[in-house]
Amino acid sequence: MTEEQRALLYNVVNSARAVTNTTGNGPFNALLRSPAVGELSQQLGNAIRFSSGLSGRERELATLMAGRAWTSTYEWYAHARYALDEGIDASVITAIAEHRTPDLAAMPAEDAMVWRVADELLYTRRIADSTYKEALAVLGERRLFSTVTIAAYYEYVSMLLNVDRYPLPADAPAPAAAAAHALAPLSGAELRQEPRDWLPSARPVITNEDTGRALEALGSRVMVELKSTVAGDLVVRAVQAEWYRGTDGNVVHGIDADAEVARAFAIELLATRFVSDATFAAALDAFGERGLVNLMVLMGYSNIRCAQQALAGSECKL
Repeated sequence: MTEEQRALLYNVVNSARAVTNTTGNGPFNALLRSPAVGELSQQLGNAIRFSSGLSGRERELATLMAGRAWTSTYEWYAHARYALDEGIDASVITAIAEHRTPDLAAMPAEDAMVWRVADELLYTRRIADSTYKEALAVLGERRLFSTVTIAAYYEYVSMLLNVDRYPLPADAPAPAAAAAHALAPLSGAELRQEPRDWLPSARPVITNEDTGRALEALGSRVMVELKSTVAGDLVVRAVQAEWYRGTDGNVVHGIDADAEVARAFAIELLATRFVSDATFAAALDAFGERGLVNLMVLMGYSNIRCAQQALAGSECKL
């Protein structure tokens, strides 16, 4: 490793997240390829997780929902264990794994609301006015904002893991490994459901100072690191199209070959939650490991910002 990579690994295993990550595993296998960006990413993760105001149980619910939406095997393996540790009933975890609604009436009201908000955000890319009103009453501003932000952040983590095809540990307990491998990828119809409010009412913008500062630091740095600003613009457009379908995320004329590769990579990843060998190889050849990681980080950053804007009832503008 380079000195930058050693510093990132040291900070990961000596940060607040060391409670659950003592080896720099999971998404850090990819982020070590772009250590300056990876450092800001781990700082963002700490800010999101540990200034959220959510209970551990609520946080893990939002995390599991994102991991399931992306059929992220490693994410599910890691966080299904944490969810049980936090006291989430096994029947709820099983329902999320099977992509069905758990018995919300049997859950604590706050947990049920976290599930509802995450489910609506992940599959419709909106928060309906009625859901927003109920969630605000049950969770309050801080926890509602954090639910949305954590769900979008763990979409970003799942994105890194799925492209990397990060494996489960060799010593993973057999039942936990089997449960993670049993997750069935979701179809396009399952991933993209019709929102109840196509254009919900505008709402006050909710913020979290710690999260906002860390998010903008990450976004600023990754833009500096990008090999191609045209490619960066195209992956951002692809993310915007994911949140407001009907925007022009696909038809682009007069771009160079590398930018076209970035566009195709982003569209395939967002549409299917995975990338084929051929798509990955083309992107790796065009951008190298560091450049490809930077493009994914930009997509993750953009995804979080779009989620926060959806909470405010506005179209994603980046």
